[in-house]
Amino acid sequence: MNEKVPQSLKEKQELMRQQTINAVIKAIHELQEQGYVIRIKDLMAYTGLSRSTFGKVHVREVLERYDVVEKKNIKEERVDSKDSLSIEKRLRKELKRKNERIGKLIEENTELKQECELLRGRLFLLRQRNE
Repeated sequence: MNEKVPQSLKEKQELMRQQTINAVIKAIHELQEQGYVIRIKDLMAYTGLSRSTFGKVHVREVLERYDVVEKKNIKEERVDSKDSLSIEKRLRKELKRKNERIGKLIEENTELKQECELLRGRLFLLRQRNE
């Protein structure tokens, strides 16, 4: 994994980044001139770039510079990640309980279906005797 990335590949990637940045800046200027409140959804439609592109660092910096998105506060992010871990843990427990409940209900449903089949069979036999 210590292999170096070829210089030509690095240059191509940088060129693609610059083209993306220029496309986003151009779209922001065009949409501002038309009086739009700029959202990422509008930029996606205008530039043809995917949603994931707007999450990349070099594009995110442009969006922050033009106040399209709010700057992320790293300290808040850490707190949020701790909260999200506890929320995720709680949700996993809840999901496990729900899946266990679903399993029990499926088992109970199967037993009830079998009982229903037996009762139908008995009913059929009783009707035949009465005829």
